[in-house]
Order: sequence, then structure tokens, then C-alpha cells
Amino acid sequence: TMTALTDNRPAPVFERSRRSAQTEILDGPVSTADLAGILRDLARFNGVMQGHRPVLRWLDRAVKNIPREQPLTLLDIGCGYGDLLRAIRDWARRRGRPLRLIGIDLSGQVIDVARSVTSIADDIDYRAADIFAFTPHGPIDFVVTSLVTHHLPDEMIVRFLCWMESKAARGWMIYDLQRSVVPFYFIAVAGLLLRLHPVVTYDGRISVARSLTRREWESRLNDAGIPHGVVDLRWFMFRFAIGRLK
Repeated sequence: TMTALTDNRPAPVFERSRRSAQTEILDGPVSTADLAGILRDLARFNGVMQGHRPVLRWLDRAVKNIPREQPLTLLDIGCGYGDLLRAIRDWARRRGRPLRLIGIDLSGQVIDVARSVTSIADDIDYRAADIFAFTPHGPIDFVVTSLVTHHLPDEMIVRFLCWMESKAARGWMIYDLQRSVVPFYFIAVAGLLLRLHPVVTYDGRISVARSLTRREWESRLNDAGIPHGVVDLRWFMFRFAIGRLK
């Protein structure tokens, strides 16, 4: 049954004062059949929450002064189901912008699912790789990552920020959850109303509990040596959009 994956696991716990150390089901092995359904429902929930909107708005600002015909390369780290990359492809088509899209995920199984639901016409280059071992062929203009950083411990987030700062020629953008009691309980209700896969609800609550506060983000950025004034940290529906343009 769909609930089998969540059976016999401890209930998600929220603490305002610190990040949770609980692990998510998707952090471990999941069958490909289950994975496809979980990723589909995760993308569906993110769509309901207008999750792509802050990233696309940031891209509008990022390309404002770049000639429309100039080819650009964008890398999505932890691309998951590929729904953000497909939304970015639609965005680029509407604006007549030539955009090379690369999606990286640590899991080859996840990449296989993303490829299976992406049209060849979308021309997205999916790769299974550890980002810290990944060497891009040619310059990367923009790096984006959505709902990924809460999976990382604090010291890895600092390393990740340093990586993006060094590799993204024109800028980078992080979109992730805010650790707040409101989304922690809201996602349980939304899971019932939207009939989401139980893993989406279970992992979603842990994701909120593992996420950072604004103050914690400011501290991680400082630890990474990124000047406070160059980063735009915006709040959007209990999520953060953290953008850096160069």
C-alpha cells in the first residue's frame, strides 16, 4: 500500500529553536514505481504552492540587461522530477531566449524518472552526479536550486554556497522552505485535500523542520564569505528566495 513506506517510522517533530536531524524517506532507497508517484505528487504540490514563480521572476531580473539573442547556460542542482527545468524551458520559449539547460541530481534513479517525463523537444541535459565532483563543459551563467538545501547539514550548505558563488558567472538562486510551525501543520492538511502520496506529506513535514530561518541563512551566507549587501533574500509564502546577481 502507499502508506507502507511511512509505517513504523517516527512521527515528524518540529522544533522552533533548531533544525531537525530526522531523515526523510526519499533520503533512502525507494522503488522506482513508488519514486515516480512520489516525485509527481511533490511537483504537483509545488505547483499548487506556485513554487516556480519566484525562480522565474528572479530569472526575469537576471536577464533584463542581457541581449535576447545571447545564448545562456543554466544549471539546476537537485533537479528531481525536472518540473522546474521544464517551467524554465517554457519561460525561455516565451521570451525567445536560447537557453542551454542542465539538470543534476545525486540519484541516477531520480534522473531516469525525470528523463521519462520530459519531452525530447524540451532539450534538457539530465545528469546523475555529485555536484562537488561535477565539472561543467564551458561556463555556467546561472545556477538554481529548489527545495534542496534543507537536506544538507550547515557546513555543507556553506560549501554549497561557495561552489555556486565560484561557478555561476552571472548569478545563482536558492529557493527553499522556511522553518515555521505554519507550513509544518499546513502540509498535513494539504496532503489530505490534494490526496498527495503519504511520503510527500511525511517528508514535507520533516523538510520544514530541517529548513533554515532567515537568521540562519544570513549566518550561512556570512560563513561562506558572501557580502550581506549582494544577496537578495525574499520571503514568499513561508519559503525563501535567495538570489545573487553579479
